[in-house]
Amino acid sequence: MSGIKAVSMTLCYTCVAVSMITVLIPQKRTRRMMSFVVGLFFISTFMMAVSAQVSEIDLDPAQISEIPIPTYGEGIAEDTVAQLTGDNLTQALRELLVNEGIEPKDIQLTLKISDEGRISVVRAVIYISEKDITKTAQIKSIIYRNISKEPEIHVTGEEAHKMAE
Repeated sequence: MSGIKAVSMTLCYTCVAVSMITVLIPQKRTRRMMSFVVGLFFISTFMMAVSAQVSEIDLDPAQISEIPIPTYGEGIAEDTVAQLTGDNLTQALRELLVNEGIEPKDIQLTLKISDEGRISVVRAVIYISEKDITKTAQIKSIIYRNISKEPEIHVTGEEAHKMAE
């Protein structure tokens, strides 16, 4: 901060000096020559002040304390992505079925991650109540259209579903 203050003071004093000299310059031929000399004086003073301050600036980067970034194994990242994908897909399938008037009790998806990183559905299990048993073909059609896998459909009563949880 003191360096900026010193350069500013030098420039202010130089401007005052240049203004005083400019007023005293005669009007004719010498005016152009004196304006050139005054301009050189101003520029050289500015450059000297800046160069003096630049040499005092410490250009070494400050020691920044490093924040450790947790790293996870590749398997953990893949499992997390698969879990999020499964959750989102389950929610989307539930909404599709609800839009058709079917209230699934539970949807369970089994996902597989290939070596290339593709996630695919290996198994889909849909638990429905006894009142939706007549809509089994419609459920299979909706699920197959969306995940290209025919689901297993299990009919459960309220008691059986509570025991499974």
